[in-house]
Amino acid sequence: MTARRVLVTRDPAAARPLAALLRERRYEPCTARLLEASLPLDTEPLREMLREAARPAVPTWLCVTSATAVHALAAVADSPDWSAHLDAARPAPLRIAAVGAATARALAEHGVGVDFVPAETSSAVGMLEEWPERIEEPGHEGRQSPAASGAPRALLPVSALASTTLEEGLRAKGYRVWRTRAYDMVPAPAPRPLSRIASEPDDAPELDRTAARAACASGELAAVVVTAPSRAAELLDGNRPSAGTAWIAIGEPTARALRERGLTPVTAAQPTPEALADAVDHALADRRGGPRTTSHDTTIQ
Repeated sequence: MTARRVLVTRDPAAARPLAALLRERRYEPCTARLLEASLPLDTEPLREMLREAARPAVPTWLCVTSATAVHALAAVADSPDWSAHLDAARPAPLRIAAVGAATARALAEHGVGVDFVPAETSSAVGMLEEWPERIEEPGHEGRQSPAASGAPRALLPVSALASTTLEEGLRAKGYRVWRTRAYDMVPAPAPRPLSRIASEPDDAPELDRTAARAACASGELAAVVVTAPSRAAELLDGNRPSAGTAWIAIGEPTARALRERGLTPVTAAQPTPEALADAVDHALADRRGGPRTTSHDTTIQ
């Protein structure tokens, strides 16, 4: 095993901040994108959602759960000034929620402000736990159905693979939820990738799917940072990973996907480069200190 080699399941451009931190800590980062985002064949539902968000008839939240969803909205917009129309509808009747800082930055790059970002946990669960609005309800008998025409709306442009956690949670809070398919994750290289940033000379080397799976099985990796449940499946389904490799999950859904495949991951406290680098340190310190004594994975705080 290359004692300090760490695989990050992102494309080299997206992995740059984490790769820089790993190098500072004397690791040898490499990357594997495995999957790429691509627009669905039918983009009209997403386009219609964006139109609705810019002209809401009732109080509306646009809930953006990834920077990729921002790229998808930009790709289907009717005009280049879509973001100005969207931002002009804020903060009433439209408000915009972002799952975390990276998504908020992606919106800001298009000139769109954000009204809510969870402070504690960048996930659907974190959004629901800190949700800033309480819908006033009359007594039980007079409670308005979320399906009623005047009920506030929540718009969710998400990956085809996204869980229903946010959708169900907002519906339980009384919102009429409109979920639409913003993008698909397809094996890399995608024939029509939603976005692709040009490589730079200092980018971490990239492995294709075959090489990444072989590296996981051979024991040549000290650690693997997994950034989505779908990428866990790409690496591990039908593949037997080396027992000597440490596994780091970007969040609880990814940790759950790794546990379902028999692994014991360390979970980063936040989906940030700093938290992921800390989780790599922790996981490898545990390995150097001997075998784990617990069957439960660890979340780094």
